[in-house]
Amino acid sequence: MRHRQSQTARRAAAFLGLAVLASTPVAGREPVPPLGEPRPLTIPNRADSVLDNGLRLTLIDTGLVPKATIMIDVRTGSVDEGSHNGLADFAGDYLTEGAAGRSATDLAATAADMGGSLGVSMGTDRSTFALDVLSEKAPAAIALLADVIRRPDLPAMALTKQRANALRGLAIARTEPQQIAGDALRHALYGSHRYGRGLPTESDVNAYTLDDVRHFLTANFGARRTHIYVAGRFDHAAVEAAVRGAFADWLPGPSPTIDVPTLVPGRRIVLIDRPGAPQSTILIGAPGIDPTVADYVHLSVTTTLLGGGLLSRYNQELREARGWTYGVQARLAPTYRSGLWMVSTDVTTAHTAEALDALLRGLADLKATPPGEEELRRTQNLRAGSFAVGMAGRMSLLGQLAFLDLHGLPDDWLSGYVQRVYAVRPADTSAVLARRIDDAALTIVVLGDRKVVEAGLRALPALAAPATTWVDAAVAAPPPTKPR
Repeated sequence: MRHRQSQTARRAAAFLGLAVLASTPVAGREPVPPLGEPRPLTIPNRADSVLDNGLRLTLIDTGLVPKATIMIDVRTGSVDEGSHNGLADFAGDYLTEGAAGRSATDLAATAADMGGSLGVSMGTDRSTFALDVLSEKAPAAIALLADVIRRPDLPAMALTKQRANALRGLAIARTEPQQIAGDALRHALYGSHRYGRGLPTESDVNAYTLDDVRHFLTANFGARRTHIYVAGRFDHAAVEAAVRGAFADWLPGPSPTIDVPTLVPGRRIVLIDRPGAPQSTILIGAPGIDPTVADYVHLSVTTTLLGGGLLSRYNQELREARGWTYGVQARLAPTYRSGLWMVSTDVTTAHTAEALDALLRGLADLKATPPGEEELRRTQNLRAGSFAVGMAGRMSLLGQLAFLDLHGLPDDWLSGYVQRVYAVRPADTSAVLARRIDDAALTIVVLGDRKVVEAGLRALPALAAPATTWVDAAVAAPPPTKPR
């Protein structure tokens, strides 16, 4: 997957740099004044309505630039693909091959004439269709998105191309250590639940038919699962009329699928051999929580303190002090009424066991001893700053509102978020880790050169407990001998 740093991300990095340096004097200069007290974040007013068929519409007037962002959220994804692993992504790509008699090129050109480009993203539980356009083009953009979602052409001649693209992407993904290790972690934690599935196989992709794509879309797309969000500067009446004109006659379709997983209990380490790998990929996972749980923000802030930035404990230890990795990321990934707590890093092969030991010790140390006020404050500045900067963008704002709606949270969950971040006390961090992250429920995945790393891993006292199950996974593809 390719990523490009956005302007918002660059602004966030600059803001966070200021937050960290706020109280640090610079030689020959006056010290930068400390950050002031956090102010409540004002969420733009939203106008909500529901069509007779169950489709929901949210309009938000925000910003000064004459542009509008349309995001259509459909509550379906890979959770609804049954035995056809990977079909949701395949169907999503197929939707851009043409709609309402317009070719793929015509769709792209029409979106470009409006000042934007069409984005389609199929997830596990949610699929998103997005278009960012000039304000006056918002009604036409609604009509274009309606064609893609409701009237796709699904040309038979595109099947070979789509299958080739999917197989190419699959071949690349199967060489990515984080992808391989992530699939193993999810399978170990979720078992046979849909969240536990990994990448499709080549046989899966070759078996997809146009009827499979058509059935998936017909069975899972409908008004009742759909929420349209529009944010920016635009004519509300014209946009609402466009939505009603394009979607009012759509069949309600099914209600969203609710399939909350029960994570597989127990502590295990999954060792995946990757002969000749110069680095080992380490993932640590545990059951997490969703944002309706009272101490969600406590756990989120604490996770950031461990591995949420350059100054986090894990990065200071493994990257800055030891030089074993380019970075460590710890995150809390919520799903509907569930969640996953995860730490991930890639380390030099020779230091695999030492790095894993440092990660486990870091977790144990924070459980036992709360951080100082200054360290916690840096983490709070990071969380609050990145949240505030992110909320300034239209698409980020719509993403946050979709997050609220998915989890059934009130608007003041967002407006009071910064205050809740700063309300976390040092003792709260240790307490929430001890309460929510059970050492006996950790799943650890190590992907690396087994002949080099296994002995060191088995010698770690933290992994010697009788209750730890060792799982020998399939051999992964060796690293490429030449750069791709």
